[in-house]
Amino acid sequence: MNHVSTSALAEIATALGIGKRGVELRAARESWIFDEVTVKGGKKRFYPLCSLPTDVANAVHIHAMGSVKLAPPAEKSSVPAPRASAVAIDPHSLTTHQLEVERARDRIFQFVDGYQGSTKAALAWLNDAKAAGTLTGPMLWAYERAWDKPRAANKLSAKTYYNWVAEKKERGRATPLKIQKDMSVKPWHALAVALKQRPQGSMLVWIAEEIARQWNPAWGTDVPTKRAVGYFLNEKFSALELLKGRHNGSALRAHMHYTNRTSAGMRPWDEIHADGWNTHFTAPHKVTGEFVTYEVWHAHDVATRFVPPFGLGYTENFDVIAACIENTVRCYGVPVILQTDSTAIVKKSERLKTNPATSLADRAGFTIVHPQEVGNSQANGIAENFNKYLDRCSRELATYQAKDMDSLALKRVKKLTGKMVAAAGRGETAEYAKLKLETERMGKGRVFGSYAEAVEWLDEKRMAFNNRPHTSLPKMRDPGTGKMRHQSPAEALAAHRAEGWKPVMVDEAHLVDMFWQHVQKKVVRQRVSPYGKMVFHDKVLADWEGKQVVVAFSDRDDTRVWVKTLDGEIICEAQRTYESAYRSQTAFEAGEEKRALQVIKRLEKKAEAVRTRIGGLVIENEGALVDEPRMKSIADFVDVEARPVAPAMLTAADFMPAAAATQERVWSREETNRWLHGETEEEGKAGKESAAA
Repeated sequence: MNHVSTSALAEIATALGIGKRGVELRAARESWIFDEVTVKGGKKRFYPLCSLPTDVANAVHIHAMGSVKLAPPAEKSSVPAPRASAVAIDPHSLTTHQLEVERARDRIFQFVDGYQGSTKAALAWLNDAKAAGTLTGPMLWAYERAWDKPRAANKLSAKTYYNWVAEKKERGRATPLKIQKDMSVKPWHALAVALKQRPQGSMLVWIAEEIARQWNPAWGTDVPTKRAVGYFLNEKFSALELLKGRHNGSALRAHMHYTNRTSAGMRPWDEIHADGWNTHFTAPHKVTGEFVTYEVWHAHDVATRFVPPFGLGYTENFDVIAACIENTVRCYGVPVILQTDSTAIVKKSERLKTNPATSLADRAGFTIVHPQEVGNSQANGIAENFNKYLDRCSRELATYQAKDMDSLALKRVKKLTGKMVAAAGRGETAEYAKLKLETERMGKGRVFGSYAEAVEWLDEKRMAFNNRPHTSLPKMRDPGTGKMRHQSPAEALAAHRAEGWKPVMVDEAHLVDMFWQHVQKKVVRQRVSPYGKMVFHDKVLADWEGKQVVVAFSDRDDTRVWVKTLDGEIICEAQRTYESAYRSQTAFEAGEEKRALQVIKRLEKKAEAVRTRIGGLVIENEGALVDEPRMKSIADFVDVEARPVAPAMLTAADFMPAAAATQERVWSREETNRWLHGETEEEGKAGKESAAA
């Protein structure tokens, strides 16, 4: 059946490119068969294509093929139906290119079926029209895309056409088959993956060489080339699996999917996220003045992104984290949940979390949680992103140090800061100021002159963060500009307070007790020893002899401690006794001494490593390395062995005046030559004569 069974005069005239009157005259002259149909306003003639002349029918057919997107399939097609044994093709597995080729071939099949002539004539017409440039519209699109691998000068031959017909008969679709990748596992694949999954990264050439070097004859004789190894790793193996060896923990999580969380519906201090940041700059030490890095612990309210004052120290320890928590509680009360990363200082600390009798979390009443997966930095992303903010702020400082900056400039700045510390130690104020200006010029930034300046600068950056718009907060209209913008953390906190939120504050007395150090100890002889050799006694402790109690103390007061039950009830206030030592120290001093001793131990280990590296080869192995006659010294001629001096009897000469003492003896010529040259003149001449002989 043709694509267009009948056509009106207007359609035939358009296909032939002539006027409607010309078609009407030719139809009357050649007696074309027509069907007259009554339509609105009169009658209309329709001419069956099967009765039209061949040139007219083909012209109408070609015009119809070019005016539709895809003609409906013919009822009687020259393309046979697929056999019952044809291989089924999953349409969901076909690529866009395969579907495109299939549609193009189906369109050519439909054109050939509707052409008034043989298949060979239809193909010849298509080739001629393509060569002449008269083939347009959908047929041109189909002609250019019917080949799976098109070439520059494609020409549709009868053999190619019938091959397409046979493929559709065999498989039920005119879709070209796609060569599938060989996904079988080769014996060398595991070795290639192991060589690729290295933290330092591996070059493809090196991997191929290592596979060839470690090749097992049981794997066969076909050793993969560099190209084969690269094709396997890049095209067949999972890209994420390759990253697992190169990255671990948070570095790997950065390449994996994560789910965004929202703080909608949360109120201030419902959840606090905290993290530590070791400064990327150096500043003066509080005591020594040397330039060191600080450890900054910062907390963040999830609902408002507000940041309370920092906890500062020099290393990540309990004191720094406790100071951060104390500042958080003093700011707007006790939080419900405190989340930190999986650092052992928090996760395994009895003073912070694990021991209900002594933990700060149980005394204050908040819950400490951690990400479910270790290394999941996205779970603590609020605090992690603040680390980036502090890093960007630190770049305005001359002592900023980063991995990608100029190492020579960093060394020069460190050398100048060292000279600044030395000048300050000598009390040379003018020299210190001069070196500070030179350091700022070299580092092109600010140099802190004291610990207080660094602390003040950090707090300025914290307040600036709290007063700048945050994209995670709702939008509001700026009262100054009238434009819409996001709220700042301080504005968000003020909005919650205006809506009726009130912080759960703690009075000063409870705060002092809350942040005193609490340790679990055993009562022995009516005494407790919370730290070091400090001993505290009270007669009430006799009732608790041999039992476990909790001792609360201030790290800067060594005169008394509070003794409590494991449930937190106060037993007594124990006073210090001096039975264990003549001198005592506070817990703070004990901690400082402990840290100093650890630093000394580390330095001693480094010194020992240096001694081991340089060794003593020059002195210890001199006799083995130098096999030459040894030069004589004065020890060969003078008796230098120490002998015990016998007590001498006093004579009259011992009481004579000094002027009467014996005059110093003068060496002879032979003695002088022997001292200077190791031999006399005669011995020297004899040696020369023997050498000449």
